[in-house]
Amino acid sequence: MPVSFRPGQVAVRRCLHPDGRLATVQCARVVADDERGLAIWVGAGSTCMRRVDLRGEPTRHLPYAEELAMPTMLAPIPHERFGTLILTPAGAGYSVAWSFDTPGELLGWYVNLESPVLRWNGGIDVFDFALDVLVRPDRRWEWKDEDDFADQTGHPLFWTPAEAAVIRARAEAVTRLIGLGEFPFDGTWCDYLPEPGWGPTPLPAWWDLPTLAPPRAEMTGVGLEQIPRSR
Repeated sequence: MPVSFRPGQVAVRRCLHPDGRLATVQCARVVADDERGLAIWVGAGSTCMRRVDLRGEPTRHLPYAEELAMPTMLAPIPHERFGTLILTPAGAGYSVAWSFDTPGELLGWYVNLESPVLRWNGGIDVFDFALDVLVRPDRRWEWKDEDDFADQTGHPLFWTPAEAAVIRARAEAVTRLIGLGEFPFDGTWCDYLPEPGWGPTPLPAWWDLPTLAPPRAEMTGVGLEQIPRSR
């Protein structure tokens, strides 16, 4: 049976390194889980886990291949001062985040290109594909991290040029939705307010249970459309 989540349930969204290690973890509350996908709320101050070096310094600024080659560990970091609603459609190969500066005031959308979601009892796992789209409230948009996407294309740990073409096509399909003002860029959830009593989500005890996802290296040569979409 596919894993499903109920509104209000604590869930974690985990982004994985190509070798299967956890790269980042976000702690959230489930808003909805339906035909549109899984929507979660990461409130301001919710616990996030990110990679740091052995001195405790964040490693996000480093080239990805360099970060993977050095010893790192996960450390708790509070979510930004604003809240974020994240929708991960099943099988879509991307997620969309609504960011709010103050309750109900949209800062914009952030589209993250990633592998189709892998579900497990505590949340979801994805591989990040580097390429992103920044979208303003008026739906003007721009690419983000195109250089990183290009640098990682063809690297043994990441994706082949053929897979990169699939990722780019998915991104361009999203930009067409943006231009047309279609869901999820049609005003849905733009004034979203979390349920009363939903404060920052703390780290649950089971946040680091072994992932069901295979290392990205094991997927090399496998078409992205064939990557398992749920478990």
